[in-house]
Amino acid sequence: MTDTRALHASVRSLAATQRYEGLDALRAAAMLLGLAYHATYAYVPDVGPWYPVVDPSSSPFFASLAGALHAFRMHVFFALAGFFSHLLLERRGVAGFLADRARRLLVPFAVAVPLTWVADIGARALSQRAGLMDTAYAPGTGLRLMPVHLWFLEYLFLFCATAAALWRMRLGLPARLLRRALAFPEALALMAVPTGALLATCGALKPDTSFVPQAGTFAVMGLFYAFGFALWAARDAAGVLSRRGSWMAPAGLLLAAWLYTRPLQWEPLGVALGAGVAWLVTLGSLGGALRMKSATGPVVRLLVDASYWVYLVHYPLVMVFQVLVARAPWSPGLKYLMVVASVTSFALATYVLLVRGSWLMPYLAARRAAPPLKAA
Repeated sequence: MTDTRALHASVRSLAATQRYEGLDALRAAAMLLGLAYHATYAYVPDVGPWYPVVDPSSSPFFASLAGALHAFRMHVFFALAGFFSHLLLERRGVAGFLADRARRLLVPFAVAVPLTWVADIGARALSQRAGLMDTAYAPGTGLRLMPVHLWFLEYLFLFCATAAALWRMRLGLPARLLRRALAFPEALALMAVPTGALLATCGALKPDTSFVPQAGTFAVMGLFYAFGFALWAARDAAGVLSRRGSWMAPAGLLLAAWLYTRPLQWEPLGVALGAGVAWLVTLGSLGGALRMKSATGPVVRLLVDASYWVYLVHYPLVMVFQVLVARAPWSPGLKYLMVVASVTSFALATYVLLVRGSWLMPYLAARRAAPPLKAA
């Protein structure tokens, strides 16, 4: 019996120290897609009442691109967050897990939110002086006491605290059910049904507008977090998702490309199909990432390491660069690419100069070396 327990402890220790390079890269991609998503706003037709920078040129393409990206990027992120949360709970225990999450989520949240308010006011004032702010944009240049793009840090910590509170219950049943479902991974796409029902019930999710957690966002994103949390416990059966789920992400992206060019997206059927997009892309991208053995190359490593920092600082920068290129005689597509490339380059440069190798690394770097495990 002692030998068996020692063997199981060794297996758990080996799993806890394993580096999931593909999942790290996917998490970075989900973060960086946030920049690509927010950069679309200035080029969406008739966006004036909802966004402070209105470029003189626009295209319906950017409305479709924004809808498609919004349909899955944070869902993928929260599923990955659940997966890595379970890993950290096994590695560090409840106290160590919560201390790590407080350092990595609450501290950046507390510091970055007020700094974002200041930068946001400056960026909106710049837009107004340049004549790019629509008169219908109600917030104007005043202070906006809201989490803006940093809302995910608050929700993620709440999910982590909930997971830690339930940890002592040893949630074996969800893992066993998921392990059985993974024998036929296509059936997991049916998770779109409860997700669509939640979205239809709760309406549009606007977690960036209030510090008070919203029930709809908590339920929908919590469902993806819970899936990822259970997937870690069922990871020994996840290989079939890698082998048979390769069609899911392309199918989800094609569905998004079709759906978000049509008014159907605003109807109940469109909302349900949007939930299908979220699950297809999440399942397919997770399967693909699990197949990836390593994320090599200096550029990929830098993007993975810096992705958290890039997301934290990008939002006001996007507005500033949108203002800077607004009067250029370029197509909206070229302006968009210039904004994305410029903001990404600037944010990466500040990461290299200010964060990498500094005391900020434990708070802001996406990748960290696995600490030594305590004896089981």
